[in-house]
Amino acid sequence: MLEFQNVNPIKNSLLQMVKSQGEEILDDSNKVISLMNDIIPDYERERRLLKHVLSNDVLKMMRKEDSHKIAIMKAREYMTNELFLADAAVEFVLTCFTHMMEWAYEPPANKPAQPTAAAPMMQNPGGNPIPFGSAHAAPARPVAAAPKPSAERRFTPEEAKRAAGLFSSTVKVPEGVTNIADFCFDGSRVKEITLPQSVYVIGEYAFSDCKKLKTLEMPPNVRRIGRGAFSSCGKLTMMRVPQGVTEIEDSTFEFCSSLEMLELPPTIASIGSEAFQGCISLKKLFLTDSVKYIDDDAFKMCQNLTVRCVENSYVHKFCTSHGVKCEPVRKGFAG
Repeated sequence: MLEFQNVNPIKNSLLQMVKSQGEEILDDSNKVISLMNDIIPDYERERRLLKHVLSNDVLKMMRKEDSHKIAIMKAREYMTNELFLADAAVEFVLTCFTHMMEWAYEPPANKPAQPTAAAPMMQNPGGNPIPFGSAHAAPARPVAAAPKPSAERRFTPEEAKRAAGLFSSTVKVPEGVTNIADFCFDGSRVKEITLPQSVYVIGEYAFSDCKKLKTLEMPPNVRRIGRGAFSSCGKLTMMRVPQGVTEIEDSTFEFCSSLEMLELPPTIASIGSEAFQGCISLKKLFLTDSVKYIDDDAFKMCQNLTVRCVENSYVHKFCTSHGVKCEPVRKGFAG
């Protein structure tokens, strides 16, 4: 459930406003803002939020997209990384906007709260753990085991080849599959792959060198994305990594030269070697202060990238010391 308590009366009032005024009103943000004062006068908090988003033309941007799915993804990415809205606020706005336009939309279900990760630890020569940040130790890469379901079902490279056949451009992985095996779709020419909600592990190089793959919707239960999983996917343009994933492993998005939009969750704690090497189209990436390790070569050949980060965080200090362009924001402004 959304944290906003007045979703239904607000979204229904806004829809009635559109029906009475005509759909063309949605292209006039100022008029929508003006009418909201009369339509939802009792919901000041929500009205201020909607006014802020409308003033930044998010609704107009959504209406310009041919695909509702892409429009929603872009709007979510913009509100998170540009307007620094919290997840609950983003989903409230998307629920209202999609209802006003009568688009089908279901907000993602809340996931169980993730336990707060302890500070990363490493071993000194004597075998005693040294906390992250010690003057005597380099940052250690945190390791978190993905929760395993009671019964595993791997989708193998052989099954992937049979599913794709000789000419198929789409593949739908069956429900019940929990693990996309290592190198499963490596080198495949499929354009669209649909993963079931049951998947929780993406194996190493599972989608590497899928040269025609443009988008892939990651199931919300995914907890591990293996090394090189999307490397050399030259046409991949956007990706949303789900809550609960704690590490972007080595070479995960290496040479994804068309990758423009990438949304990472606040559960990410570690970014591996060459994770984003050659992502020349990636311009902005928001990293929270939960990130405690970044490999020196993580952003190699990312000349257009600007990292948004919390001021004085580990990420901020990493970017400053490694020559990575960054835009620090004060803690709390990132939602």
